[in-house]
Amino acid sequence: MLKQMKDDLISSIKTIGPIVMMVLLLSIFIPVEPVFLISFLLSSVLLVFGASLFTFGADLSMVVIGNKLGKSLVKSKKIWIILFVSLIIGTVVTIAEPDLLVLAEQITFISNFTLILTISIGVGACMLLASVRSLFGLDLNKMLIISFIIIFILMLFVPADFVPLAFDSGGVTTGTISIPFIITLGIGLASNRVDKKAKEGSFGLVSLASVGPIIMVLLLGLIYNPDSSMIFDNSIYINFSFSNYLVQFVSCFKDVLFAISPIIVVFIVYNLITRSVTKIECRKIVVGIIITIFGLTIFLVASNVGFLNMGYYIGEYIGGSVYRYCLIPIIMALSFFIAIAEPAVIILINQVEEFTEGGISKSVLNIALALGVSIAAGLSMLRIFTGTPFSYFAIVGYGLALLLTLFIPKVFTAIAFDAGGATGGSLTTSFLLPITIGACYSIGGNVFTDAFGLASMVSLVPIITVEMVGLIYQVKLRIMARIEMLDDSIIDYDWEVNHG
Repeated sequence: MLKQMKDDLISSIKTIGPIVMMVLLLSIFIPVEPVFLISFLLSSVLLVFGASLFTFGADLSMVVIGNKLGKSLVKSKKIWIILFVSLIIGTVVTIAEPDLLVLAEQITFISNFTLILTISIGVGACMLLASVRSLFGLDLNKMLIISFIIIFILMLFVPADFVPLAFDSGGVTTGTISIPFIITLGIGLASNRVDKKAKEGSFGLVSLASVGPIIMVLLLGLIYNPDSSMIFDNSIYINFSFSNYLVQFVSCFKDVLFAISPIIVVFIVYNLITRSVTKIECRKIVVGIIITIFGLTIFLVASNVGFLNMGYYIGEYIGGSVYRYCLIPIIMALSFFIAIAEPAVIILINQVEEFTEGGISKSVLNIALALGVSIAAGLSMLRIFTGTPFSYFAIVGYGLALLLTLFIPKVFTAIAFDAGGATGGSLTTSFLLPITIGACYSIGGNVFTDAFGLASMVSLVPIITVEMVGLIYQVKLRIMARIEMLDDSIIDYDWEVNHG
């Protein structure tokens, strides 16, 4: 247990450390008020501590609950139960997703409850569809193509302010809490099949879970009646005092309790029905839930106070200067180091390496994802400075991603879209997004149409980079197969007979 805590602490330091170093380096060249720098450093320590506690607690509780639910669903063999529980799981784990909580705090024209509930229902509905696909071996490519056709049609009728937000919603819903649940469920459902492609069915749930929120938020945009409250409010970034830590702790603690409580209820109901959890396991889960609650609370406090403020300040100051284009390499470097240590990404690439039996190493896939995230962040910043509509990037990007599915093994379509869903971590919404918002605000752009969309881009470009890895992997397999055929063809099996 102590080793696991140490590993979680090291992982958090690897994720946050490069950001701290880069901010300290930037503070040499740009004037940063001491109070902001002290707050950022304090928040960095709290973020490391909170992320470590959260990950450790989630491993003790959330992952265990997910494993048990997945195995029980497979054993039940009742399709209606599997589909109903998939809907519930997808909804409740999304409500507790920290990435979504951080994003919701920065959306001032929709209540947190409305936005989070809408997105969570979208994830739940698509988790149900994903379970149908895993159970019956439906074609993921066709499901994704149909989904994005619906999305592109809805974009024609939705206010422009909602489009980047909708795509961002799909990028932040699959993170540290939901990824273990979704992957475990996928493996469990796929193991219930006996066909040759059963193992491939364990991938793809994350990708479909990322599509649902986009559709739901676009539908929300159709019925929502925007008013003057859609004017951007930057007060959450610039109004700072150290008393904010206490205020945020109380507020975040209430939010976390509300977010975690559905998972606790699901677990209690599950245990009352199955009686499959021993007293020792139950105690570990309870301890894990308590640790998760406090870890997530500390994490959100650090994000909402120190990191949001510092990210916004960097973006606003440099974006308003003659050196604004320096923000492009800065945000690319920051996003690369964030992605390469993202916990949800690590969980996924471990599964991919196991599936390909080492054919695609973790290091190759991790670098491909990190490069994709870095390119996406750079394009997002460039989009702000040029005023290019987000819809252009979305249509061209997802169009290319869907086109590439025709040339790669189907399992790589699932892996690529799953990878895209796993890359939009908490630091993307708590630090990178405020940088783009600050830069956009400083040049007088429309924050809702120009700055938002970062989380979506961070999910989109890695899909394409992983698909390219899949394309190379397929070419490699074909070359190896031809070499083996050539080796067989040059062997003269009649030589010994003729020369014996």
